This record gives sequence, structure tokens and C-alpha cells, in this order.
Amino acid sequence: MADQIFPPTPILYQNSTKTLTLLDIPTSIAHAQGTIDHPCNDHIYASPPLKTPYPSTEPKTEKAIGNVLRTKPPSNDVEFPRALLEQGLREVAEHWNLEDDWCLPRKILSPELERQSKKRKADDGTDQLFPPKKRESVDASTTVLPASKVEPEEELGILSSKTKPEFKIPESESSVRSIEEPLILSSESTPKAYSCSSIRNITNRLIRNPYPTPLSLQFSGAIYKTPPNAKFLLSKIDQSIAPAFSMATLTMYPNSSTTAGPGQFDFILLDPPWENRSVRRSAKYTTMNDSDPMIVLRAMLGQHIAPGALVGCWITNKASVRDTALEAFRAWDVQLIEEWAWLKTTVGGLPITQIDGLWRKPYEILLLGRNGSDDAHGSDSDVRRRIIVAVPDVHSRKPHLKILIEPLLPGTYRALEVFARNLTAEWWSWGDEVLKHNWEGHWFTHEGST
Repeated sequence: MADQIFPPTPILYQNSTKTLTLLDIPTSIAHAQGTIDHPCNDHIYASPPLKTPYPSTEPKTEKAIGNVLRTKPPSNDVEFPRALLEQGLREVAEHWNLEDDWCLPRKILSPELERQSKKRKADDGTDQLFPPKKRESVDASTTVLPASKVEPEEELGILSSKTKPEFKIPESESSVRSIEEPLILSSESTPKAYSCSSIRNITNRLIRNPYPTPLSLQFSGAIYKTPPNAKFLLSKIDQSIAPAFSMATLTMYPNSSTTAGPGQFDFILLDPPWENRSVRRSAKYTTMNDSDPMIVLRAMLGQHIAPGALVGCWITNKASVRDTALEAFRAWDVQLIEEWAWLKTTVGGLPITQIDGLWRKPYEILLLGRNGSDDAHGSDSDVRRRIIVAVPDVHSRKPHLKILIEPLLPGTYRALEVFARNLTAEWWSWGDEVLKHNWEGHWFTHEGST
């Protein structure tokens, strides 16, 4: 019998109050693909971790700073308290061996996908994915920690020479019946795989893996990993789909649980494609300026939020985006109770950009609210704040929050991720990229693992 493989935990360090966590992003995604009974032992391929901060683009003279402030006043930005971020970095450095990297070893992307990722970063206005080996001088606000001694990254794995699939959702009207009646991934011959001829067979239709073990889904010559008990809807989020989605939730959850009513969830996570300057330049993504799904969600999502449920929403560092998210919270009777910051660092523990930079911030913010909460806070200073410290991965991948949010949820809960870019075991996923990171070519599989 082969030795059992125990997957590593994504949490490298966490303080006693769970307000500060050092998290490994690729491992957090892999962890979310499994369950306690059937953990995921595979590794998702990643980009090499940053070794030095990005070269500074910040204005250096008072005149230059004044020019920036005239065109970009501070009131336009969302600020996370700088003192908390610096304190968090110091605390991690104190408890995490500075000789160790601030992330786990990674399975590295193939050269071709590295080039694609690097080009995306350049198109998106990011300075560069692979900075020069010589460490650049960093502003005093970023030199909270001494740099770790990091040896050149050893390439631990190479993505096989599979062609990355490119699929587009057919521009066809969805059928209410096709979503209401879920497609169950099962087979009389084998419970391990399901095949269909075209993406049309799974588009605009609720797909369900009913097993406590992973299944493979194959279409158009590509294979996708479907986690245990996962459900997903591969579709655009628009007015034509929303009523059918609501019917599908009632089909799957016709009865109340101990905490949620029919068709309701105890946790909903959103990562909307907010428009920003970099995305406009790159034209790589459909942003909400083109078609605003948040308007649709604001009108229909409230009925799927259980009493006392948590709702999380990733935002950009733009005040107008925060206002839009909070308007949706109010429409759903959700009160802001916490604010989380993902602080991006190099492998040695330095912020990737200046913490108080005018042009770019080294963090992204998650707003966390509770439905019908009496814990609503009158001012931002009363909101509880948590920090996730994590070395960035390939573009658009955020830390997976499953391992961090579960302690705040009921023992048995229902969860939905909207605008998901990968599936999650036992969760619902909805969006037009739900299978993006579940393509088998993105994963290194240990011999003998399932």
C-alpha cells in the first residue's frame, strides 16, 4: 500500500485572535478542493514568488506629489490603516523564521504559461512579474522588515505540454428548465468521470457532483476536476439567468436547514470584475462597465441570504467601488461588521509596493457583512479588521477563504461563490469562469492520488 500523503495546511502562521494570518495562496486553493474525509493531495501550478518589491512608480518630489493629489485626491481611495499593516508585518516576522520563505514551495508554471501570465501583468499595468535579482531601494514606509535571504527558486514542477483550453459560453438564451433540473455527474459504468460532446451541454445549467469524492468532467477534448459535492452554474450573470438560478436553488434546497430557509445560503462570497484603469487598458476582461451584474445581484440575491448569514465582497481601493458594494449590502439587509486586507508581500516579507503609495497599494480589501446583524458599526473605526499576509500568485488569483471563513459559520452550512474562477468542495459556484482553474492541466497530481 502506498504511503498516505497528507496535504500541507495553507495557514503558515495565525495569531490567537485570528486577526492576522500568513497564508499560502496555491495551497489554500488546493485545500478548498477537498474535504476532511477526502483531502486534495494535488498541487495547483503557480507563478514563481516575487523576490523583490516592484520598482517604485511613486512621485518623489513635492511638486510631483502635488500634481498627483490634484488629479487623484486621497478621498478617491479606500485606505486600510497603515499602522495595522506594519504591525502585522512585524508580528509575522517575529513568529515566522526569517530564514524561511513566506510561502510554501510551488509547482511552477510551464514557460509558455509563464509568458502568458507575464504578458497579462504588463498589459494590466503591473510593472513586472519577475523583478530584477538586485533588490531595489524601498521607501521607508515599506522597510518594516529586513529582507529574507531567499535563494533562487528551484523549479519544482513543469506543466505538461497540454494546450490550454479556450472556451466561450455560447451566446444562446438559457432555458429555465435546463437550470432548474440539475445535471448530475454520474455514470453507471464509473463514478469517476462524465463526458459530454460540447460546452453547450453544461452551459446555463446547474451541474452537480453528488459524490463525496472528486469526479472528472470532460468536454471539447479537455478534462476538468470537479471537487466532492460541488455544484456550479457556468453562465453569465445577467437578468435572463437570475430567475432560473433562483429556481435551481429551490430545487436543490427545497427545505429549511437549521440556519437557512429554502434556497438560502449561510455564506455568499463575491469577487466582482470591478472596472479599473489597468483593466480598461488591457481589454482582457468583461468589466461591469460593459454589463453590470451587480445591478442584477442587488435585485435578486437578497432572497438567497439566510438570516444571520455572512456576505463577503472583494473591492478595489477605489472609494466609489466601496460605496457600490455597501449599497448592495444595504439592499440585502447586510450590515458591515468586518474588513479584511490581503497584504501582498515578497517571498522575503516585504510589501510589493509602498504601503501608503499614491498610485498603487500593496493590498486588496474584503468587506464582510452579516444579514440582519445588530453588530453594525456606526463608523469605520469600529469595524473589526483582519489581515491576510500572502505572497501573490498568478494574476487574478486571490487567497481562497474557505479555511478562514469556516470558523465563523455554522457547523453545517451552505455556501455560494459568485464570479468564481474555480470550484470549491461542497460549495456552489456561479459565473462564466467557474472552471478556469479546475482544468487538469493546471494541476500536478501525485501518483496514486485521486
